[in-house]
Amino acid sequence: MPQVIGSVWPQTVVQTCVVHLLRASFRYAARQHWDAIAKALKPVRTAPTEAAASSASTWRS
Repeated sequence: MPQVIGSVWPQTVVQTCVVHLLRASFRYAARQHWDAIAKALKPVRTAPTEAAASSASTWRS
């Protein structure tokens, strides 16, 4: 879907809702770690800019 939207409206930013972001993140971890993941993602998802989210992230790729 984001690829189709981007091809029609190139300047569009597609944002995943917070619930789907968390569910997608939880898919890769055991239930016992979900609280820690949600807590770690809060500064990222509440950051006002991408740069702020990047600096707030405790995970690096």
